[in-house]
Amino acid sequence: MIRPIGSLLTICMVAIIISCASDGKQQHLQTDRGYDYVMHTDVDGPVALPGEYTIFTISMRAGDSLLNTSSGMPDLPRLQIPEAGASGGNTAPIIDGLRLMSVGDSMTLFFPLDSMDAVPPAFADIEMIEYDLGLKEIKTAEEFQAEMEAHSKVREAELAEVRERLTEVTDLSERFLKDYNENNLDLKETPEGIKYIIHQEGTGAKPTQGKMVSVQYFGRLLDGTIFDTSFRQGEGYAFPIGMGRVIKGWDQGLMHFNEGTRASLFIPSSLAYGEGGNQGIPGNATLYFYVELEKVN
Repeated sequence: MIRPIGSLLTICMVAIIISCASDGKQQHLQTDRGYDYVMHTDVDGPVALPGEYTIFTISMRAGDSLLNTSSGMPDLPRLQIPEAGASGGNTAPIIDGLRLMSVGDSMTLFFPLDSMDAVPPAFADIEMIEYDLGLKEIKTAEEFQAEMEAHSKVREAELAEVRERLTEVTDLSERFLKDYNENNLDLKETPEGIKYIIHQEGTGAKPTQGKMVSVQYFGRLLDGTIFDTSFRQGEGYAFPIGMGRVIKGWDQGLMHFNEGTRASLFIPSSLAYGEGGNQGIPGNATLYFYVELEKVN
């Protein structure tokens, strides 16, 4: 309910995520499928063999606009290198780059969107996507499987701990909203008109534009109606702040908090979903969010 556009970090889109452009001075080379690339760091080492897994950083950019990045994500993306020719033209373009990289290498790979049969609507006005790749690790299939099993156990325990707080946070948000409606909260207000109160001050860094943040949240209308919460699944919502990936009230309001802060946000409709509303949220609705700023990267 907090996203104004569909998430770009789906599993399929992770295969085409990345960013920074070259400085224009390095020679453009071509992959076997004809994608241009520039190697920024070229380490003399082994490359990943078919069946092995690459663990890498990635950013996705169109010109000067950062579309998405793995920076600040709790886990780096990883892809298995397929056999040569496997899946034909359906293989993700960044696979071409990852095949050429040793651990420690970095490159920019250029993907012209006119090479796609169907361009996603979100990319309709983009001619070229630039993927910045940095290869961090290469693992065998056996090593990767063992790591995933261990990671899954740890991650599930973390999510279960958050889910167990659902009743607690439901009650907290109900109480804070009641205090707001009865004018019993000592609220601050941003220049944009977002009202907020900090319940627990964090000690970490404040987010700045483009930083990845992860937020646990519980959303209500002012009449108490619950419209969305991350505490039900346990997974905080991660996004680059200030880049228009969420409602303006989040982009602007969360920049006032340090990492670790727990707070209530009261967001006017002009900084949320406006006159049109969104999926069960009526038009002109002020939104209440109880939020916990988990991470700033």
